[in-house]
Amino acid sequence: MCRERLKWLCVFLFFAVLAAITFRCSWPADVVFSASDLNVGRLALKKQLLPELLVGQFWGNQLMGGSGYGLTLFHGLLALVPLELFADGIYGLILVLGSVSMVWFLRLWKRGWLASVVGALIAFWLNSILLAASGHAYKMEVLAFSVLALALIEKAVRAASVRRLVGWSLLAGLTVGGMMMEQQDVALLAGLFVAPYAVLRSVQVRLSGGRWVGFFVPLALVALLFSGATVLKSYNSNIRQAASVQGDVGAKWDYITQWSMVPDEWPDLIAPGWSGWHSGHSEVPYWGRIGQSAGFDETGEGFRNFRLDSSYMGILPFGFALLGCVLGWRGTERGFLLFWLIACVLALGLAFGKYSLLYRGFFELPLMSSIRAPIKLLDNAQVALGILSAFGVDGLLRLGMEKRIGLRLIGLIWLVLAVVLLGVSVGVYLFPERWWSRFEGAGVGAFSDALLGVMAAGWRHAAVYALLGALATGLFYWRQAWLAGALLVLGLSVDSLLLTTKYFKAHDVGAVRCGNPVINYLKEHQGVDRSAFLDQGGIYNQWLGLDGPFHGLQLFNIWQMPRMPVEYELFLREVGRNQLRIWELAAVRHVCMPASVFRQLEEQSVLGEAFEPVLRYQVPTPQGMREDLVLRYERAIPRFALFENWIPVAREEQCGRLVNETHDPGLTVLVEPESGLVAQRGGARVKALEAEISKRWARVEVANKLAGVVRFSQRYQPGWRVFVDGEEASLLRLDYLSMGVWVPAGAHTVEFRCVSGVMPALLSGGVLVFALVGAGGCLRQRK
Repeated sequence: MCRERLKWLCVFLFFAVLAAITFRCSWPADVVFSASDLNVGRLALKKQLLPELLVGQFWGNQLMGGSGYGLTLFHGLLALVPLELFADGIYGLILVLGSVSMVWFLRLWKRGWLASVVGALIAFWLNSILLAASGHAYKMEVLAFSVLALALIEKAVRAASVRRLVGWSLLAGLTVGGMMMEQQDVALLAGLFVAPYAVLRSVQVRLSGGRWVGFFVPLALVALLFSGATVLKSYNSNIRQAASVQGDVGAKWDYITQWSMVPDEWPDLIAPGWSGWHSGHSEVPYWGRIGQSAGFDETGEGFRNFRLDSSYMGILPFGFALLGCVLGWRGTERGFLLFWLIACVLALGLAFGKYSLLYRGFFELPLMSSIRAPIKLLDNAQVALGILSAFGVDGLLRLGMEKRIGLRLIGLIWLVLAVVLLGVSVGVYLFPERWWSRFEGAGVGAFSDALLGVMAAGWRHAAVYALLGALATGLFYWRQAWLAGALLVLGLSVDSLLLTTKYFKAHDVGAVRCGNPVINYLKEHQGVDRSAFLDQGGIYNQWLGLDGPFHGLQLFNIWQMPRMPVEYELFLREVGRNQLRIWELAAVRHVCMPASVFRQLEEQSVLGEAFEPVLRYQVPTPQGMREDLVLRYERAIPRFALFENWIPVAREEQCGRLVNETHDPGLTVLVEPESGLVAQRGGARVKALEAEISKRWARVEVANKLAGVVRFSQRYQPGWRVFVDGEEASLLRLDYLSMGVWVPAGAHTVEFRCVSGVMPALLSGGVLVFALVGAGGCLRQRK
């Protein structure tokens, strides 16, 4: 037992050290790991919203803001851990969790220690590890939890008693529920492999009726109760209300399948850098078609391509996975291997998305038509490859102990493959003409020499690793199993490090923390209103995605919103024809724009008077330094405002009325006829209200001689409640997107309370405690 624990400690330490080396870019002081979609600025914003983020809160950035709750394990951990430590450590922690879970799963199947470590390296440390650079921590969590769920399911079906079976089933249910909490679309894809595996194993071990109930019922109930509220909320916001997955089927297909693996780019799977490193790379740009917008070839509009990382998995995983199937085909694990072979082939086939007939049928299944980016199925294929590869390495070990002649043939195949790959590498240099025209067509002809060099290097890399496979096979032949396993572990670790070196980098958080004159000015003067950037490129993109969120700015600009609500899309399409009107309605108090644009506005005296310059500064552009301004927008309706004039207008007509130049949004607010309010005119212009704001509520004091409507420039969402003098009142939908409440004449206290997630949090917390206590009781050793 002590020896077994020591081996587990070594496994944990190995992956922990590998993670530390992998993320070495964040070792220096005052830097943090750079994750584009979930950078330190975004994490800082989330941390500012915690712990209320777990149970319901609201925010003001991105157009009209929003509200909701994010009850996830990720957010719970972020609430407890210091920001910079979390940013540097979360991805390594996920990788270690997933890797140790994979080793556990493979050890349950009696695979050797080194073979199990090889399987874990293949499953998590190639291709999908690059999700960290993109900031896709939730996807990585789902992959790790899916493997942990496999191990717990395996423990359950192998349990000696019903009591222990129920205990392991409860833990498996928590793990599956955790998957669904973190990212629902990725969890659904993982569930397509985890659920059939659970059914397969229950059939293989021939669970009786009672044991079948004890296995599936606790697992399903705990998973659904633990994550059900989060899943339903996600379905409502990401499917029912998302413009991108509603309407025209053709447009929906184009949106969902935009990121599909391209068939003729398959060499990327085994030759790193074959098609370039990533879109926009300064020396070796990606020249393929992944991420290309529909119709780009005909119209030239949208993305030529958009890929930020690599699809590289390596030649060894495919080779050893195939060996695992061949060597174990006649054994007792045939059904197990067949399952994972089918899973791997299906995942790879579906990853080709719009280029795959298989995916067309998959797209027609319920919910599947709302899961974007088929290429993400490569991550599931990688897990299957890891499992099969471990069986392949272990099979070589057993073959070396029994029929050594088979190892000669396998070693020879590896050698021949290495020679072929090396020949392909040489061929890139000998016959470059076929690639020159392709590079020109992809708009990267100026980089042809560099692209050819990296392409040839990728094939040489694959040849070296095929040679490594031959050497490892030879060591198995000479019965040096530990040396062969160590060589594979070392080779795969180095492969992972070489890959991540191309993509992993760090941000100077010290500079972000200090801010700059523009960010600091907006932070000091924004109050409860919003700020907007006319230019979203260059340095402004960094301010939108990193510096602004880090300092808690309420920015109007939409930095990322792939599943935009239908109402937002309509509002921007209709009212967006008048940018100044949108800023006016959205309480944009400060606008950053080039000085040249402001001079054009000044020429129109009416527009020029609406802006007051408050700060001059310069920003770098490709054409050199440019003078920009921070302008105070005088026409902006305050975030909290009192209107004495209103008119009922049907919702479907409000956008047309709002963009009409004859309508004065600072004088009259639009209400819906269903509100029951009769039009009121003749009052004064809008009045600003002082507000007291927390993360869950906003409170204003109103004193007026006339009845009025309090307008809160915040997106109207069901679930909000409003109280006037402590009594709940009817929440009004105003100006198409905003919310408010009618108040009678006199002095009143108005309080808006956001969507609450307290009950879902209590339910999930109760299920967590129940499952852990129940599992502990079931698994406790009886004396």
